[in-house]
Amino acid sequence: MNSLKKDLLLTFDYELFLGSASGSVDSCMIDPTNRIMEHIDKHNLKAIFFVDTTCLLKLSEYSQNYDACYSSLEKVKTQLKTLNKNGHSVFPHIHPHWIDAKYDPNKNEWSLVDVSKYRFNNLSPNDREMVFDSSIKVLNDILYDADGKKNINGYRAGGWSIQPFKDFKPFFIKHGIKFDFSVQSQFYQFTDAQHFDFSDAPLKPIYNFTDDVTSEDSDGIFTEFSINNIYIPKYINKINKTFLKIYYKLTGDHTFNYGHGHASTDTSEHTPRSSRGYNMSDSDYERIAIELMTPIKQSLYRNFIKQNGFMHFISHPKMINKQNIKCFSSFLDYANSRYNIESDFMKMLPNK
Repeated sequence: MNSLKKDLLLTFDYELFLGSASGSVDSCMIDPTNRIMEHIDKHNLKAIFFVDTTCLLKLSEYSQNYDACYSSLEKVKTQLKTLNKNGHSVFPHIHPHWIDAKYDPNKNEWSLVDVSKYRFNNLSPNDREMVFDSSIKVLNDILYDADGKKNINGYRAGGWSIQPFKDFKPFFIKHGIKFDFSVQSQFYQFTDAQHFDFSDAPLKPIYNFTDDVTSEDSDGIFTEFSINNIYIPKYINKINKTFLKIYYKLTGDHTFNYGHGHASTDTSEHTPRSSRGYNMSDSDYERIAIELMTPIKQSLYRNFIKQNGFMHFISHPKMINKQNIKCFSSFLDYANSRYNIESDFMKMLPNK
């Protein structure tokens, strides 16, 4: 084993598409997750899955009348139980606009074009309590029905919209959530759906906070695990776009979802409150993610882990294709052959 330690945090937003067509549970969640886990388990690494619990609540509601919803929910339950049993973490990830989702039984798909409730902040106090409490319960019911309740102590906000934190804090305290994974330091995004400003967040991989996710408090009761971004030079980005255009034309390998799902198109920009950070939709930086990996960018990912002791992937199984997984597998082979990799987030905490 190599002596040089690197913290590699592998996190996944386990969800359907959130626009006019959701795609299917099999192609967006079950199949790509199984493919990914083959490579993670090969290296005996741990991962965190942030489950779109509001989707599960809808599937549960509609399971009473639609066999397809019941079948989808049972597949998700089975996979999440397996992940949990194998030592991976399963935490809630709330997209509140599932409250207004419309189901098409002929296609077995959902439409989530109404983003008026995309942000937790836009819900009424009663709806916030209902959504958060139900999200914790649905995971407990799935994962711990045989063993009793277990502490679900991590969270990632839908669309990274964890602000204002005062809306979340009572529920973090109520349910014993201590760890947040929503902040991408220096970045902001203001659209009709997403709303966050991390321009002033600490440039640290892990820090404590109490009332504001962008304000470090050494005695804070919560811990933030920052999401990493990687700089993509313009010439690399140009070459990469050309490569992808040719690759997709020759292979048709877009995603395991086969192009059926569609993300939200309601992304009209609004004036940011801060000009100190980077606009997530218009920057030479991008989040570190499996679905963004290509052979063209491979050296950038290798250089990142070489130069940094902490690397946080935020990936979406619904967006991953065969090429992405091949690149990810190559990256893991590279990293594990050179470094002592720690992937358990609890062991990354200071003084642990």
